[in-house]
Amino acid sequence: MNSERRSNRGPRGGRRRGGGRRPPERRRPPVKGPVYDLYVAYPCETQDDVRRIIGEHKQPYRELEWPYTRVTLLAQALVEEVKEFARSGHPRYGGGYKWVVHRRKGDNPYNQGVIRPGLRQLEHLKIYPPQIDLKSLPPHSAFIQFRFTLARPFRSNDDDSFYIHENPVLKDVVFKIPMMRPSGWKGILRSVMAGQFEEGENVPIIARLFGLARDEAEEGLSNLGRLRFYPTFFDRIDLDIINPHSRSTKAGTVPIPRETVPAGAGGVFTLLYLPFDLVGQDPEQARIQATEDLQAIGQGILMMMRIYGFSAKRSRGYGLAHLQVKGVDGEKGTVVMKGRGMQTFGTLTELPDALELLLGTTS
Repeated sequence: MNSERRSNRGPRGGRRRGGGRRPPERRRPPVKGPVYDLYVAYPCETQDDVRRIIGEHKQPYRELEWPYTRVTLLAQALVEEVKEFARSGHPRYGGGYKWVVHRRKGDNPYNQGVIRPGLRQLEHLKIYPPQIDLKSLPPHSAFIQFRFTLARPFRSNDDDSFYIHENPVLKDVVFKIPMMRPSGWKGILRSVMAGQFEEGENVPIIARLFGLARDEAEEGLSNLGRLRFYPTFFDRIDLDIINPHSRSTKAGTVPIPRETVPAGAGGVFTLLYLPFDLVGQDPEQARIQATEDLQAIGQGILMMMRIYGFSAKRSRGYGLAHLQVKGVDGEKGTVVMKGRGMQTFGTLTELPDALELLLGTTS
């Protein structure tokens, strides 16, 4: 009779769920011998573990030289009681993940150890900033390139599902540098330019520049579009705090930290105009159409950068750039067109004028 009765005890002697007492929590035993798993070699279950990973301990993990590795290891604390400590450290003395990406004074370790070396490596590999040679491209091809500085913080959402922070900013998969994807630039610029027409996106110039979906492609229009966008890598990262207010009490509820690219950070914007579908058409008609395209592009970039923004939460003013811009190799931004030469601009408001001069349409 007793042998048929169900036991209320778990495999470690404690009671099962609903049976009262829970089994005592035990720390993972140390692993002996060679370890080939990063998370096994560097557990994150106690405050001491967090301090050793961050480097604020009497016996820190000095071999963890890349700050992003430290951030990755802290993600183990998401299922532990030290989750908040791993995120923000001590309320008075700081530490944790916050110590890696935010400093009240001076630069933070993430900027020093991840972003700056990564940007140098991208430049050494000639990946970024992009270098474009128009010699082998079709007639009327052009590109616009300039360095801009953020006037308001930039926000975006990363798709990393295993990260110590709930709201990480989008980063490059390899170099872990905050970035803006080419598809992001394309979607926002398309929305800004389409908003200038009463018909919205149902105008020929939007289809010419940005293309159509494969199932919407019409006769005579390519589904590719004439614009080619390039990624932008930002040179800084930080934490920002938002505090949603209750509609009834008008008081803040729970402050929410978010990873951001802070105001004052910079990046390079690069856009290529590639009118491949004008090859073989009437030269005069091709010139008129390219002129119309580039004039609209200049106005669209100006409005995106200075009025509408190019960030998540841009309706609240995030992701705006300063008026002043610089070039990659000079003091001013450049717009270059095949067969027409080059013009420079020192501010975003000068970009449409530079295009007018390049196209020869000024009165």
